[in-house]
Amino acid sequence: MNAEVRGLATQCGRALQDYLAGRGEVALQQAYELGRQALAKGLGVLDMVTIQHRALLTCLLKVQTAKEGSRTLRAANRLFVESLLPFEMSHRRVQETNAALLESEQRYRNLVETARDVIYTLSTDGKIKSLNPVFETITGWSRAEWIGKEFPPLVHPDDLPRAMELYQVVLEGKVPPMFELRILSKSGAYIPGEFQATSLVQDAQIVGVLGVARDITDRKRAEEALRRLNEALEEEIKRIAHALHDEAGQLLASVHIVLAEIVLDLPPHASRRLEDVRGLLTKIEEQLRHMSHELRPTILDDLGLRPAVEFLADGVSRRTGLVISVEGSPGKRLPSPTETALYRIVQEALTNVTRHAQATRVVIRFVREGLLLRCSVRDDGAGFDGPAVQARRGSRGLGLLGIQERLNAVGGTLNIISTPSSGTELIVSVPVEAGGADADSPRR
Repeated sequence: MNAEVRGLATQCGRALQDYLAGRGEVALQQAYELGRQALAKGLGVLDMVTIQHRALLTCLLKVQTAKEGSRTLRAANRLFVESLLPFEMSHRRVQETNAALLESEQRYRNLVETARDVIYTLSTDGKIKSLNPVFETITGWSRAEWIGKEFPPLVHPDDLPRAMELYQVVLEGKVPPMFELRILSKSGAYIPGEFQATSLVQDAQIVGVLGVARDITDRKRAEEALRRLNEALEEEIKRIAHALHDEAGQLLASVHIVLAEIVLDLPPHASRRLEDVRGLLTKIEEQLRHMSHELRPTILDDLGLRPAVEFLADGVSRRTGLVISVEGSPGKRLPSPTETALYRIVQEALTNVTRHAQATRVVIRFVREGLLLRCSVRDDGAGFDGPAVQARRGSRGLGLLGIQERLNAVGGTLNIISTPSSGTELIVSVPVEAGGADADSPRR
C-alpha cells in the first residue's frame, strides 16, 4: 500500500469515527471529499475498496459487541457509497462525452463519405493515410490501391515540384493559397484538380496534411472553349479592322480623286463647298483609321504590348482630354494571347475611366516581377465601393466579367483597389516565361 492510499485510509477512518459519533453530515462530506481527492490523484475504485477496507478494520478492532460491529458496518457502507459519488459523476461525464464524440465522428464520417470532393490525409513522410469514396468515382482507382503509398506518383511530373513545395509549406504550419495539380487516373489520363490543404494537428503537433481536391475538368473545358472563342473573336476583329483600314480607306481615297477631278470643272463658289465636303471626308478617314487601330492595332503584332498601349493611350487622350502616361516595360515579348488579353483589359479600363471615373489623369504601369507581369491602370477619379461592385456576380457595368474571363484564359488574376472619392487602381497579374526582361521587340 503506497503512502497516498495509507493517508486516505487514515482520513476515511476519521470520517467513519465521526459518523459513529453522531456527526453524520460532516462525515458524509468528508467521505465525498475523500472520493474527489482519490479521483484527482488518479486512483480507481479498487483503491477506494482498499482504503475503505483498511479504515473499516481499524474501527472494527475497537468494537466490543456484535451490535456495535453491525452499526459500524452500516456506517462504513454509507460512507463508501458517498465516497464513490465523484467516481459515478465522472463516469457519467465520460459516457456523455464519448456519446457526443461518437455522434460527432459519425457526422464527420457521413460528411466525408458523401462529399462530392476528394478528402484526403497525408502523413509526414508523404504517404496517403485516407481517401474518401469519391476518389474512386473520379479517378477509377480503388482506395486500397493507394492508401499507405506515397502520393508523388499520382501527380503529373510537371506539377510535382510545385506539389512537393506546397506539401512542405503545409507541414511547416502555413496555409498555402488554393492551387491546381493534375492527377493520374487509372485510365492513364490526367485529371485537373483544384486543391486546398492545411496542417493535420494532433496534441499540438503537426502529424500530416488534410486536403480537399475538386475535379475541375468541366471548368477547364469551359475555359478552353472561351479561349478558342476569344481567339475567333480576335480574328474577326482583325478582319473588320483591316476592312476599315484598307478597303474603306481605298474607297475614300478613290472618292478624293474623283472629287479633285470634279473641282476642276466647277465654278469657284461650288469648288469651295466641295472642298468643305473633302474636309469632312478627311475627318471620316481619320476616325476610321483610329477605329481600325483600336479594334486591332497592327502595332501590337508588329512591335509589342507597350507601343500598342502607348498608341491606344494617345488616341484616348486626344479624344477625351485625359492625361495618360505609360510607365515601365512588359519586358520580352509575351505569347500573343497574353498580349492581346492585356491590351483588351487596358482598353476596357480606359473605357471605364472615360465613362464613369470623372478623372483627369491616368497612369498605366508595367512591372516585371520574376515569373509575373503586373499591369496596373490607376486614375484620380471619383472611385467606387470596390468590394460591393465585385460581389455583384453577373454585373457588367464595369466590364469586370469580361476582364476576369480574359484573365482566366491566360492564367491571370485581377485585383481592384478603390474607395469613393479616392480614385481606382485595377491590377492584373499574368504568368510569364522565365528569362530576360528585354524590351519589347518585333516577333520573328
